[in-house]
Amino acid sequence: YLEDGVEERNTISYNLGAHIHLLGPEAPWGNGQTTQLNYQSVDLTLPADVTAAAFYITNMHNNIIGNAASGGWAGFAFPTLHQPIGPNKNVNMRPSSRTSLIIDGNTAHSTGWWWKHAGAFYIGGALYYDADGTTLVYNAGRDQTKGNRSPCKVDHCAAGNCNAYCQPYDQYWSRISNSKAFLVPGPGLNSWSGRAEIVGYESHDNGLSAEALESGFWIDNMLSHCRTGEKIALPSGGRANDMKGDGFFWYDTNQEHIITNSVFHNCGYRDDKYNQYDTLPDRGCGIDTDIDSGCSSGSTVFGFLTHSDQFNPELMQGTKNITFKDCGRRFKLYDFRSSPPNSTVSGRNQNWLDTDGTASGLNGPALIGSGLDDTGLWWKVDDEVIYDPHGPLNFIKQSNGPERGLGHIKVWWDDAVHNEVGVTVCGNGDSKPCPTLGYIKHAGEKFALDSGLPVTANADIAGPVGGYGWILQLAQGAPKSMKLELIEVRWDTPLLLHVQYPPGTGFTIEAHAAWCSTNQYYSCIETFQQVGSVAEVRSSLGNTYYVNPTTGILTVRVIQSPKNFVGNPEWLLPNNNSVGKWGNGYAIDRFERGGVYLPTMSYGPYLQIDANCAAGSGGNQAFCADSIQSATVDVCSAGYEQVAYDKCCSKSNPLLCEFADGAKTDTQRP
Repeated sequence: YLEDGVEERNTISYNLGAHIHLLGPEAPWGNGQTTQLNYQSVDLTLPADVTAAAFYITNMHNNIIGNAASGGWAGFAFPTLHQPIGPNKNVNMRPSSRTSLIIDGNTAHSTGWWWKHAGAFYIGGALYYDADGTTLVYNAGRDQTKGNRSPCKVDHCAAGNCNAYCQPYDQYWSRISNSKAFLVPGPGLNSWSGRAEIVGYESHDNGLSAEALESGFWIDNMLSHCRTGEKIALPSGGRANDMKGDGFFWYDTNQEHIITNSVFHNCGYRDDKYNQYDTLPDRGCGIDTDIDSGCSSGSTVFGFLTHSDQFNPELMQGTKNITFKDCGRRFKLYDFRSSPPNSTVSGRNQNWLDTDGTASGLNGPALIGSGLDDTGLWWKVDDEVIYDPHGPLNFIKQSNGPERGLGHIKVWWDDAVHNEVGVTVCGNGDSKPCPTLGYIKHAGEKFALDSGLPVTANADIAGPVGGYGWILQLAQGAPKSMKLELIEVRWDTPLLLHVQYPPGTGFTIEAHAAWCSTNQYYSCIETFQQVGSVAEVRSSLGNTYYVNPTTGILTVRVIQSPKNFVGNPEWLLPNNNSVGKWGNGYAIDRFERGGVYLPTMSYGPYLQIDANCAAGSGGNQAFCADSIQSATVDVCSAGYEQVAYDKCCSKSNPLLCEFADGAKTDTQRP
């Protein structure tokens, strides 16, 4: 029991904690991610005792080795403290920013019964002083202000500012290794905040193997044994069917999760609708046959949260070397609303980098995207895309093109519209209307008749890149100004954006860095130069544009620039190894583990596109006054026809093909 947060460099090893008693009137619980607050009082000296755990660790800079926990609100609790408490409250340190030592070989079971998010290993909850500076407050749930954990290699408190931002190159990942959780109704391991590496973790007969909300979370060598088939021992009033038996859920926004070298065993609901991968009679679990061992008709190996129009996925999830063993339903787009009126932005944008095809079963690098009907051909980029009815999802063979990848942008064109997101439109699972304001689709004749992916006031767009580009078409016409931000795209998978304008329109296009002052070493703003063709834009470093004089279609290449400079001092298209500002870290933030690379978006930098057209009137002031006649982007050479979002083949000789990057092939077209 490490109480004040200043306790460090201790070794707690090979102990048993059991028969735990909670203090206080009621154990914290809630229907969402939050619980009620508990305050210090004469009857509750430490409000965190309402969630008493076998092992209570307020500072991870300790060795926690080979211990066993049985019972408790959680087995191992790691609450967030932004300052020490008690007699040490004035010690100049931040416990939640301290790096972990060895946390290895621990086991927890038969715990977490009071709240569905309380894990056997629970990295969550926040303990802090109220405004009076003397009364302790404990929030057992997810606290997005007092509960943020940011382990850092640099002691900013010693430097005089505990609130200083931990730069990416100073960030630290806490590690929990060779640990085991079983018989937990919720997650075996739950982390609300804090970069972490979970290595050699086993989960048996839990409601959910692991839950994590963090921009940088790696799970390696996990055994997720969702159902062992044994009868589950339950407390009084417990029901086995309330323990779903899920593997892992991808979160909905602003995350980076990587899972590698992991096995999922007997996870997922067993039903004839989900027998495409496995038909064994004892695969997964069944609500009729596994009454005592636990199951739910909603059980899945991998789940995606798709209830929101407000909070949507970027490029957040990647896997390598995934094994399914005797599993039922493998994938599920999950909208918790009982009768959702329509699909959501988050549902349509779902994506996943399956680096070796073991998750999709393609046995080669694959891109996974949403399979919802109203995504049109957005994820159906060629005729070899495989539809998965479980999610539903679409599986794309990445090797079918030389530059295939995933990209994300967020588009702004009218603040009056976008500022209503989460207020009157496009809410977070509350069924606010989120009407379609336009569409985005792939360039070329193959996709000309496709409506594309709906674009709403919350214009988050994630999709396949490396092809002939994306065409943005808004219902009210050509936007007079556009801002592109939260960009995620690799340097070697080009993203072209095409937008049609009235012919003769001129443009000012600039890339802006954040937290930047131009000097002899670094530039902060880059003005794009006009070139003579789409091909020149595609092959450029990302600081050019082209306007078709006949159709008025504007083409720009969207790249992910460094957060705090655009050039050093000349414009830079950064690659995987480009060095960050002043030689610190990398130019592009990323999360990379186990052979999986995920670019990380930056808040602040943006690409600004301003058209010099006359503004419309009334409700169309954010758009050009002149109307436009719909036109297409020609992508194929004469005598060729488009067969994929990145490929055209000869009409007379289907073996002769060309790709979006200009490469040619004489292999069979897809």
